[in-house]
Amino acid sequence: MTESKLIDSSVWIDYLVNGNHKEIIELEEIFLLSSISLFEIKKKLLRLNYKKEDISISLSSIKEKSNILQVTKEIAETAAEISFEKNMGAVDSIIYETALKNNAKLISLDNDFRGLKNTQILE
Repeated sequence: MTESKLIDSSVWIDYLVNGNHKEIIELEEIFLLSSISLFEIKKKLLRLNYKKEDISISLSSIKEKSNILQVTKEIAETAAEISFEKNMGAVDSIIYETALKNNAKLISLDNDFRGLKNTQILE
């Protein structure tokens, strides 16, 4: 059995905007994704002035490749503790706790996750 992978917003954004990380994203597997990552991805694409139709297409392709995980009350509460203990932002702590709660490796470009267990920081 292969290890579950939760793909962070940063990786999806870099893939959509710059075409990077095809060796990961284009694998024949379904990834995990925190529902809050959809917010981050859409906000970034809006900030970059992507057309709404292009954003919709991009989000649809992400949703097809992902099992979207909701932010539960347990994830929210534990993420608050992580945020406090690690001095981590709210969204990052929610994404990290979502990966932990689902026994998934978090794959990210975000150095805020560097050194945390069960993470892989791409270069």
